[in-house]
Amino acid sequence: DQLYFAILMDRKYNGPVILASKKGGMDIEEVSETDPEAILVHPIDIKEGPQDADLDKLALDLGFEDDSLRSAAVDQIKKLYGMFINLDATQVEVNPWALNPEGKVWCIDAKINIDDNALFRHQRILDMRANSQTSEDVDPNEEKAAKAGLNYIKLDGDWGCIVNGAGLAMATMDLLKLKGKEPANFLDVGGGANEDQIKEAFEILMGNPNVKVIFINIFGGIMRCNIIAQGIVNACKSANLTLPLVVRFNGTNKDQGREILEEF
Repeated sequence: DQLYFAILMDRKYNGPVILASKKGGMDIEEVSETDPEAILVHPIDIKEGPQDADLDKLALDLGFEDDSLRSAAVDQIKKLYGMFINLDATQVEVNPWALNPEGKVWCIDAKINIDDNALFRHQRILDMRANSQTSEDVDPNEEKAAKAGLNYIKLDGDWGCIVNGAGLAMATMDLLKLKGKEPANFLDVGGGANEDQIKEAFEILMGNPNVKVIFINIFGGIMRCNIIAQGIVNACKSANLTLPLVVRFNGTNKDQGREILEEF
């Protein structure tokens, strides 16, 4: 028998939720569309943790009628939940969660997502990722950006983007595509970036041979445009920038920021 089991952070319930189904070994999104009643939903009080009676009922609903099997299933669920909490995970998904002919419960395949904001507590996990067989698929600049506190995703275009705020970053990429351009990346420096982070952002973009233009779009709020401007100047000096650079400032200290760039 192949089952589905997952623990997720769910905003609707303000905490972790267990999703489980007898229809494992297949795309759970498809199951949710075609047979939503086949998915069991069990919210968990994050302060109290999962209760034995609730887990026992869940295992019974999943078909673990034998007492010893149900006990083994409940024990695995507890361990999975412990891992979910200890790793600061946002998702632990087991698909399939299988019962073999010998009556043993196995986690056959799994996916774990860890909260990016908590990765500093899990260096061992970062090392495992860097040394795994899939490390070849990981853009080293994503690792570099994460260490610098930047949100970076490489794309296929040639316009490198540095923007503050995820919403503005998405809108900037949409505008580029509307004008027939293709963004080379998503790069959000956040609301409190400093000069060093701006310099790091430049180095990341310049390390991408596909980037032909760098476009900086900053709306100054908590982020002050003059700080960004000084970071741009320092980055250009240290990195020997040769690419065309387009900068848009609006908001806090935008005039001071423009003056710094004009003087440079």
